[in-house]
Amino acid sequence: MAVRILFIDDDRAGTEVSLCNLRKAGYEVTPASDGREALALFETGKFDLVITDVKMPGISGIEVLRRIRKMDPGVPMFVITAFGKMETAVKAMQEGACYFLGKPFGRDQLLLVVERVLQRNGMADEARELSVPDGEVERGIVCVFPRPGGSLRLATDAYLDHPARENEDE
Repeated sequence: MAVRILFIDDDRAGTEVSLCNLRKAGYEVTPASDGREALALFETGKFDLVITDVKMPGISGIEVLRRIRKMDPGVPMFVITAFGKMETAVKAMQEGACYFLGKPFGRDQLLLVVERVLQRNGMADEARELSVPDGEVERGIVCVFPRPGGSLRLATDAYLDHPARENEDE
């Protein structure tokens, strides 16, 4: 059975490219153009992964994360955005996102993040089945992919939880 992805973005052109790339890779993808539509789709369907833009009209991607986390705490989610500030990444992590992918991103970046998120979720499921205590399971990582010419930043939870980092911009 194909992995089902809910892809939420109000950028039609970017969405079409991403949908094409994900479908060619074998994923079953359902698009939503805003948070309200995404939440309605999520309530009626079963998804293995949620990918959402942050800034959208109406309900923001951060609010979508918050609401989906209440409906299904186990579904992996990550955010995509053209507004790649560390503060936004921290907020997304606090609401349940496990990755943060900056726009514009390439096909390979998108597919790599999807693969890693699904792989990480599979390992968490396996750890639960083996009764590994929650404290022994890696909590998460933020991965901010740079614009061309930028540098890659990785931040672990320890970095994100540090009080001096709360208002840090990228």
